[in-house]
Amino acid sequence: MRMRERGASLLIPVVVVVTVGAFAVIVAARQSGADIYGTDAQADSVEALLLAETGVERALRRFFGGAACSNAGLSENLTDLTSIGLGTSGRSISVTAGANSDLDFGGAALPATQCRIQVTGQVTASNVARTLQAIVDRSDNLIGSPLVAGFDNPAGAVNPAASWSGGAYDYTGGLPAAGNPPNCTRSAYAVKARGGGGSTAATSVGTAPVSFTVNRPVTLLATFDYRIVRIPNSGSNACTTNSGGGGCPGARDATSPEFAGDGEICFTLRDTAGVTYDSTRSEVDNALNLGGSYDVPPPGCTPTTQQLPVHSSYTPCSRRYNYSGGTGGGSFTGRATVRWTFAGAGTLAFDTVWFRLYIPGGGNPREMWIDNVLLQPSTGAIAGVAAWRDCAVTSCPGV
Repeated sequence: MRMRERGASLLIPVVVVVTVGAFAVIVAARQSGADIYGTDAQADSVEALLLAETGVERALRRFFGGAACSNAGLSENLTDLTSIGLGTSGRSISVTAGANSDLDFGGAALPATQCRIQVTGQVTASNVARTLQAIVDRSDNLIGSPLVAGFDNPAGAVNPAASWSGGAYDYTGGLPAAGNPPNCTRSAYAVKARGGGGSTAATSVGTAPVSFTVNRPVTLLATFDYRIVRIPNSGSNACTTNSGGGGCPGARDATSPEFAGDGEICFTLRDTAGVTYDSTRSEVDNALNLGGSYDVPPPGCTPTTQQLPVHSSYTPCSRRYNYSGGTGGGSFTGRATVRWTFAGAGTLAFDTVWFRLYIPGGGNPREMWIDNVLLQPSTGAIAGVAAWRDCAVTSCPGV
């Protein structure tokens, strides 16, 4: 009997061990489940935030396109997100532009180019949502993908400028608000060298993507800063820029500084149907004769503004900009202008812009620069956007 009683007494600790073990398993399972739930909730929260940010971008694009800053203009509830690869259910984006959309977060009135919106992204399966409020602004360009970089982006000795294809550039030839060589900004550039008593024409043609529309009838203006100088014979034609093509095909603009200048500047736009439109042309005469001081010799073919010691004619960087020598029709100062005149009715949507610098063959060697390009209608706006502009005119984001 005593042996049995001793054996029976062992059941109590065994039961305790089994009970504790089972409890530990239950606790661990619950903890694991909680961790998994927390991880899922965090993942859904991040996804909801990204959905909200996508909604802000969508509202911004619609506002750029001319939609009104109002409930009717911008508010929408999207449940089918197939267009961004998220399927037809399980997620939603809600955009709201309400009574306070014309006020900033402090209650002050916003300018007409800005709109305050609220966007909620939601993962409906878990009911996790994130809400953002933002003020979108359509006062400046950059309404497309990729963003259009100005000649200055990126800064430094990298050519060509980001988003631009073709053309020649002088990364210390631009016109900033202040600064001295070699710390000037980048500009588009053309040079005609001369050797053997003659020279061929020089061209510099660069293209960049744009995305904007105009409502016809409209006159679209392109204004820009320019500089053209005469340089000495270099003894070689090797440095002449040659982007192909001839002179500017459009008629001379009524505001052109000269009637038959030493250089021509113009632009071309292409619409989404592939049709191209040439602007008028601006003709300019060299503003300075560098005599025997500076030229552009091979092998480096470095523009004169980058050569040291710095020539006094380029200090500060704005020196000799926006001045035409006046041999054709009197001296001229100020930014130059070319234009397109679009008759008829309806909208035109553009996807590409070209600049063209042209220096005719023969005669003396010359260099030419343009910078700070601005496209805008003579009146009104470009589909609600004030203007398309090169990033040097205002601060623009990187590409």
